[in-house]
Amino acid sequence: MHFEHDVLMGIMADLDEETQAHSKRVQSLAVAIGERMGLTSAELKELNLGAYIHDIGKKFIPETILKKKAPLTPQEWEIIEMHPKRGYSLVEALGLSDAVKGIVLGHHLWADGQGGYPQELVGLKPSLLTQITTAADVFDAMISHRAYRQGLGIAAAMDHLKSNSGTRFNIEVVAVFEAEVYPSLRISG
Repeated sequence: MHFEHDVLMGIMADLDEETQAHSKRVQSLAVAIGERMGLTSAELKELNLGAYIHDIGKKFIPETILKKKAPLTPQEWEIIEMHPKRGYSLVEALGLSDAVKGIVLGHHLWADGQGGYPQELVGLKPSLLTQITTAADVFDAMISHRAYRQGLGIAAAMDHLKSNSGTRFNIEVVAVFEAEVYPSLRISG
């Protein structure tokens, strides 16, 4: 497993600084949620790795698209939406667990299975570990400044999770996030 770990960390180190920082924040938020939800140590280990490498498929997205300051074209969105499948192929080739592969592939799927991407997976409900990563990913993406927009406040991001709880986001994940993780973010942020 050392070889696979070294390969993964090398790929993550090659990603742009913004994606690396986002990945670390998503990892931290996801693990905090998972701990408070009472996940086992084995589940937390899978969540820790999967949340960190969830965007590893962005290695295959041209920087001109990732750093574009204007709205993306439909063709550029198609390229962006390929990153979960590209990342999945990569982690599958490295022999990672089904749980980690599921996080990488499904982190843009809705908790209820009714939306998101990759489109061919719509209709399937992602695992709990994936749903935790999704909430952490969206929250961090919303509060982070991007080349094309300013970040929103943490209250607005939490409101978005709550207003989409039960559809895009797992109800229990959002409840735990709001009650047990979000208060510490408000204090420190």
